[in-house]
Amino acid sequence: MDRAKNSLKALAGPTLFRQIATRLAAFTLLFALLDVGIVIFTYNRQPESLAQELLTLEASKAAGSTALAPDLLAGPPGAEHWAARYVEPDANSPIAPLFRTDSPGALLMDWTRRERIAGGYRISGVRSVVQDGQQRWLFMQFEGDGVRPYVPVIVNEIVQHVLLPLIPLSLLLLLFNIVAVRRVLQPLRRAEAEVDALDPYDVLLRLSEVPEPREVNTLVRAVNRALTRLDETMAILRGFTANAAHELRTPLSILQLSLDKLPPSPLRDELQADTQHMTRLVSQMLDLAQADALAVEPDTTVDLADIGREIVATLAPKVFDAHRDLRFEAIGDTSARGHAEAIYRIYRNLIDNALAHAPGETPIEVTAGPGPQISVRDHGPGISDEDLPHIFERFWRKDRRKSDGAGLGLGIVERLAQAHGGAITVENATGGGALFRVTFAAPEHA
Repeated sequence: MDRAKNSLKALAGPTLFRQIATRLAAFTLLFALLDVGIVIFTYNRQPESLAQELLTLEASKAAGSTALAPDLLAGPPGAEHWAARYVEPDANSPIAPLFRTDSPGALLMDWTRRERIAGGYRISGVRSVVQDGQQRWLFMQFEGDGVRPYVPVIVNEIVQHVLLPLIPLSLLLLLFNIVAVRRVLQPLRRAEAEVDALDPYDVLLRLSEVPEPREVNTLVRAVNRALTRLDETMAILRGFTANAAHELRTPLSILQLSLDKLPPSPLRDELQADTQHMTRLVSQMLDLAQADALAVEPDTTVDLADIGREIVATLAPKVFDAHRDLRFEAIGDTSARGHAEAIYRIYRNLIDNALAHAPGETPIEVTAGPGPQISVRDHGPGISDEDLPHIFERFWRKDRRKSDGAGLGLGIVERLAQAHGGAITVENATGGGALFRVTFAAPEHA
């Protein structure tokens, strides 16, 4: 099951959250590019505004330093004949008309002039600059052609009016996306966890239906309907298996009685062995169908020791005929929540398995307790490491030629243990042999 989950994750595409985040990032980028295009288009249609912004940007370089000399101003890229100097508002200044004559030292206004000249344009202007608390006036002039000198202005506008507003907006949208999408996907995550927790042997389990969002509710209800149909199909298959096994018992019993009437011969012995094998297979198929349909009531309490003594008394003649010793021991409280007939079959299959695979006259030890557990140990060769992963698989046999079983006994035990909310484990016991241990749920009053 874990391998199947990993395969599904490997084949799965990007998450819904990732898709939304990716689309949000793409939308933000597209909006930014559109905004950049609008800024560039707008300024290209307004060269006077570009000229004003350019001189203001260059003047800010001088205002940011207290010792910046005019000749150190490099000017914008692509500018020709760049000139920048500080001027005074006196009558002899060529730009004296732009200063107030009634208030010496005060600039009337910053100004910019753009002129068309041969081969391009000329831009002149004055900006008020404050250095060391003193107001000064910086006169700038340059000639140029094309939009290259305006690149710093355009970049500055993009940063100020595109990037800076979009960054916090994008972060807010991303945060909203995280919160909103996680809340919307929470029912899906819960449904996914419930699907992963479904027990294939508990056919009554269904997913929890949530009222909203409607799409998730519709999906969950569809899955529950599919589980119901699957349960009905499996019930039909289990019923068919049980009915077929039950119907085969009668003709096999008649066949066995007919073979007993034949005169002794090697052929009769061989036919009787085959018939016994078929009878055992049919019985195990019936047990398996009943095990798959078993539902243990939560308030049913049984005594594992009493059931163990009963099965030992029943199988003792069979074990003694094989020149084996069958031992039983009860330790402590052996109460458990379970189905008496099903636990009887667990004992029987484990003892039959030990009888079939432990050689010679070695004993079989059956123990009930301590607590809600039973164990069966043989003194055979044990179980190899390569066989451990397969020992509970249905119809698995290590050597089909040497075994007259169908490989269903331990599979039936595992299914019955699961129906009780328990589990079966196997280990190689100290001193040799295999030790099978089955645990059950404790009674509710315990």
